[in-house]
Amino acid sequence: MMLPLPVCLFRFTCLAVIVTAQQDEWSLLYAEDFSTPLDDTTTPWFLDDYSNPFDTIMDDPGQWYPNDYGPVWYEALDSFATYRKEFSVGKDGWLTASLSARDWDKDGVIESPPSLVNKLVGKSYVAEMNVPDHTGGVIFRNTRALPSEYRIEYKLKTIDFGGKRNWTIEYNGRVNGYSTDRCKTQHPWGEGSDSAGWSGNASVPYCEWQSVTNGTYGYNGFHFMTIVDFADPAPRNNHFWHYRRKVLMDAFSQHPDRVAEKGGGRVCNSNTNEYYDYADSTFNPVNMWISGLPNWSPNPGGLTGNSQWFITSCSGGVAEKGLSSAAELQPELMPNEFYMFAIEHNASGYTLEASGNFARVGNKTLRFHRPFIVDDNPIWHYNVEPSEYDGRYNNDLVQQDNNGESTWPDQWPAGSSYPDYFVIGDLYTNVYEGKASLTDIRLYGLTSDAPPTTVPTSSPAVPPTTPTATESPVTSTGFPTETPHSPTETTQPSSTVVPTDADEPLVSGDERKHYHAGVAAALIAMVLARFL
Repeated sequence: MMLPLPVCLFRFTCLAVIVTAQQDEWSLLYAEDFSTPLDDTTTPWFLDDYSNPFDTIMDDPGQWYPNDYGPVWYEALDSFATYRKEFSVGKDGWLTASLSARDWDKDGVIESPPSLVNKLVGKSYVAEMNVPDHTGGVIFRNTRALPSEYRIEYKLKTIDFGGKRNWTIEYNGRVNGYSTDRCKTQHPWGEGSDSAGWSGNASVPYCEWQSVTNGTYGYNGFHFMTIVDFADPAPRNNHFWHYRRKVLMDAFSQHPDRVAEKGGGRVCNSNTNEYYDYADSTFNPVNMWISGLPNWSPNPGGLTGNSQWFITSCSGGVAEKGLSSAAELQPELMPNEFYMFAIEHNASGYTLEASGNFARVGNKTLRFHRPFIVDDNPIWHYNVEPSEYDGRYNNDLVQQDNNGESTWPDQWPAGSSYPDYFVIGDLYTNVYEGKASLTDIRLYGLTSDAPPTTVPTSSPAVPPTTPTATESPVTSTGFPTETPHSPTETTQPSSTVVPTDADEPLVSGDERKHYHAGVAAALIAMVLARFL
């Protein structure tokens, strides 16, 4: 049962307090501490020939690219081979690990394969993601669709995907987390033929595409957690993901070249609720944001993608356009200290949560609830069931480009549904490079959401007739590597939390229950005191 109580406080600012039985019914469905060895080294790579794409828009073999660049783009795509591997993890195979790698010369040997292995860090086992080449990727995802109401959380123990260390972008022979042994570009999935940083001609050599290590599109990053709108996600090019995410928390570590040209955005000091320039930060941001409606008909030579709405304490928890980071990590403190990330979903919307010792503000939990629709601005593909949506935002995606035209009709029709899948890790295969380790991935649901009785096999997803690849025996020495406050949009009050390595969740079920009940009671009492 869920009862929404509109509570208006202080002039015209209104809060939508949701009193729900959900917190009384939270139950731990699955937990993974990575004390059991992972299957990475025993699972073979298989060739991804792109015969079964996720969509025909901006997936790796998507039609968007030849429509823009012309048929010469296919030569760029065919200049290398993509290999993948997947295997199940945890009880009932509830998690899936998915890895992607590039075979640069198509000889069946992957030059710089990514890896996912167990390690002991302090007293805790972790899963370490290592992506030594920016064309690789490693993610965790849920194997089956998430339940209708859930909380997914984990601890991030270490991260090295760009940003400054001790106030310098250059450290350990790398720049912003990338190795400096060779050029690294977005090839063959550029920002569009009419975008800055290159000629826009897809026939140019690899090194003349847009650089990811410096310049206009120089940045590194990591997805702390995102919820996507399709099943069985796997690492893909970055532009594909810009049209497939619902809500997310990520690091976007921009190179000083990009900051100088584009400004870099701003960072919120949640103690003072004042912003400071990204240029004055350590380049280790925590972005907490939602995806909105896309550009349905972009200009020729460009790309489509969802609008991006960022949430911070400085905005009062209201999602606003324009790059705004909610906090900054302090990687130098890890693994002695860790960060915890969580996303919750219920009948009213999504809640994003990040906890830890953040730069300038100390130990905090930042927690923001965003309803599905605020001021006619929806979270993209929010409906996990057809009954939750009436088709009001449906439209056609239209591309009228330099070398072709395409229309993808009915991108959000009535009767559609988009069950939730989470993704953690490096999901881009043309940008991002580094290492990260994590542990204690936990899925909570309602007590009625019992684990399934059918157990999927633990065998890797390798087609029996698909060519496999081997990994190069040579290991690299480095990493080759406008919006007013809405009457229904709320932010939960922040609380101070000191992360520990205890076995219990950072926020227990009882604590959540009392916390939400306390918030609701306090707000209702304030209303009664004011108006009665």
